[in-house]
Amino acid sequence: MRIQPILAIEHCEESLSPWLLLEYKYSAKLWKNNLVFTRITKKKTAVALHPLGSVEKEKADIVFRGKHGIVLDPQATKPLTPKDCHACDVIVVGGLLGYEQPKGRTKIMISDTSRFETRHLGNIQLSIDGAAFVAKAICLGMGLKDIEITREVEIKYDSVHSTILPFGYPIIDNCPVITPGLIDYLTHL
Repeated sequence: MRIQPILAIEHCEESLSPWLLLEYKYSAKLWKNNLVFTRITKKKTAVALHPLGSVEKEKADIVFRGKHGIVLDPQATKPLTPKDCHACDVIVVGGLLGYEQPKGRTKIMISDTSRFETRHLGNIQLSIDGAAFVAKAICLGMGLKDIEITREVEIKYDSVHSTILPFGYPIIDNCPVITPGLIDYLTHL
């Protein structure tokens, strides 16, 4: 049994966009040397992700065959708990950029084809790094009910222009924890 499980990000997007890479970088910072990217089939993507963590071509349930794993799936019936974290070897987060209305892609692309258990992080769709942040907090002993999460974030560029991110972000000291570099990236789109 591990004190802290490994975080596996199951890459499910066709390409590694700048936005996706920003979320992966922050997840890597949160989980330090305890991160594996799975389902990385393109050499260019593998090269870009290698400095952030281990890179594997296969899906997480194959890479971690014989290990106890949990897939974080918004459609799961049970929440992730600190007890789950202490009992499992790997937590799998879907490497999926979300839509305003969730489409159940984690269930379709990961949970339904995995032998791992599933858990959720509440009823709000989180960013990838938001899920990594909340999972880390739970693995450090916090209960899900003790973690404040916003339903959306509005990024204001000036008095007229803004972007609404319709995803949950953890709140620390009354401020959403937004992917470092994301606001600059969106400003230059």
